[in-house]
Amino acid sequence: IDPHIKVEEGYNVYDGALEKDLFVKNSDGTNFQGSCWPGTSSWMDFLNPDARDYYASMYSYENFKNTTPTLAGIWNDMNEPSVFDNSLEMTLPANALHHGNVKHHEIHNIYGFLHTMSTHKGLLDRDNGQRRPFVLTRSTFAGSQRYAAFWTGDNGSDWPYLHAEVQECLNANILGIVICGSDIGGFFNNPDDELYERWYQIGAWLPFYRGHSNKNTERREPYLKPEDVQVIVREALQTRYKHLPVWYTLAYEHTITGDPIVRPLFYQYPEDVNVYKIDDQLLVGRDILVKAVTESGVKSVDVYFPGGENEVWVSATGDDVHVGNGTVTIPITRENIPVYYRRGGVIVRKDTVRLNTADMASDSYTVHYTVDETNRAHGTLYTDDGVSFKYRDNNDYSYVDIQVLGDSVTISTIQGDGNFELKIEKIIRRDIIKMPEESQPGRYQETVYSTDASGKLLKDIRIDLKNKTVLRIN
Repeated sequence: IDPHIKVEEGYNVYDGALEKDLFVKNSDGTNFQGSCWPGTSSWMDFLNPDARDYYASMYSYENFKNTTPTLAGIWNDMNEPSVFDNSLEMTLPANALHHGNVKHHEIHNIYGFLHTMSTHKGLLDRDNGQRRPFVLTRSTFAGSQRYAAFWTGDNGSDWPYLHAEVQECLNANILGIVICGSDIGGFFNNPDDELYERWYQIGAWLPFYRGHSNKNTERREPYLKPEDVQVIVREALQTRYKHLPVWYTLAYEHTITGDPIVRPLFYQYPEDVNVYKIDDQLLVGRDILVKAVTESGVKSVDVYFPGGENEVWVSATGDDVHVGNGTVTIPITRENIPVYYRRGGVIVRKDTVRLNTADMASDSYTVHYTVDETNRAHGTLYTDDGVSFKYRDNNDYSYVDIQVLGDSVTISTIQGDGNFELKIEKIIRRDIIKMPEESQPGRYQETVYSTDASGKLLKDIRIDLKNKTVLRIN
C-alpha cells in the first residue's frame, strides 16, 4: 500500500483526505497531482499529524473491507516518494509544501519514515494494541527500525546484485536497521538456475527473506522450476526454517544490546585488519559464519576464518574443521554454500521439517554444539507467544541460558517470567578428532543423543525454567 492516492471522486480514501485537506500542496497552495501506479494521484502529507491519523484509520476493520486478523502485514512501497515524472527527478517537487509550509526538500528523507509510522499505528490500532504489526518498507531513515523491516529495492538478476545484497544488509545492520533482505533472484530480468539457487542459499542467512520480481519477468516460484532446482531451493528454505530459533533470539538480543543480527567480520574481530574489506562473508550473531557464492561456475571459494588459533570453525554441512588463521580455499558443490558453526557456541534449532511456522510452534528443539578447549560451550534461547505484547507488558517471555560443561547441559532462565514449554528432542555434539594441519582441514565426529545418561528420552524430560535443569548425556 503506497502513499499516493488515486484522484477519483467516490473513492473513500481520496474523498476523506480531500475533505480534510490532507494532501501535499503545490507552491501555489493547490493539491499536487502527479502520475503513479493508479494514474493521476495525490500524495498524503504525512508531516501533518492529522494526515497520519487519517491514513492509520484506513486500516481499521470498518474501513479496510474484507480484511481479517490473519493479515500478516503491510508492504509500503514507492515511498521515497516516487512520482512518474523525470522532469521532477521522479519524486515530489522540491518546492512542494507540507504541513506548516515546510518545503519538500527539507523533509524528503523522512517522508517514507512517516509513511511507515502511520501504517504501523493503523495496524496497531486495528487490533486494539494486542497484536504486533509487521510493516515492510522501501524507504527508510534513522528510526525506521522501530516501525518496519526493509528490503533493498528494485535489484537486477545478476551476480553483482547478489553480492550487493550482502553488502547492503551488513551496512544496514551496523546502522541499526537490522531486518534487511532483497528480492531473491533479482527484481528485473530473469536469473539462470545457478544464480537463482545461490540467491536462495545466501538469502536464507539474512534477516528478511522473500522472493519477488517485476511483472514482466518469467514466473519463478520454486515449484515451477525443474526438480533438480527445487531440491536445492527446498534445502535452502528448510535451512532457514530450522534456524528460526536463532533468528528470534538474535532479534531479541538486538533490542537489549544493540548488537547487529548479521555482522561484518570486523564487528566481532576488530583487531584483525585483514577482515576490514571482506564484504561477501557475514556472521549470524557470533556463532555462525557464512560465505556468499557471488560468481558463476566456481568449484571453490576462498573463506576467511577469523579469530586466531584458539577460534575453531566447524562445518555445518560438511565434515571439515578450520582454525581462525586466515583464508582457506574451500571446495563447493551446487547443493550448499559454506556455513560454519563456531566452536564453543551453542546453536538451538528446530529440525523437524514443517510446512509453516504455525505448525512448528510446539515442536521440540535440537541443540548443536562443539565444546571449546576448556570443554565448554554456551548459547541462549528466547521464546514468547510470537504474536502479542505480553512479553513487554507482562514479562511473559523466557530468555534462557544454555551452558555445556563436559557431558552436562545446564539450562536456566536469564530473564522473563514466561511459562513456555521447552522440549529438547536431540543433542548433537561434534567432537574434533583431528585439528587442521598446514593446508589440510581438521575433522570432527558427530554423536547424536536422544536420551540422557539414564536412558530417559530427552523429549520426555520436563525442563523447569524457574530453576536450573541439568541434562547429563554420557
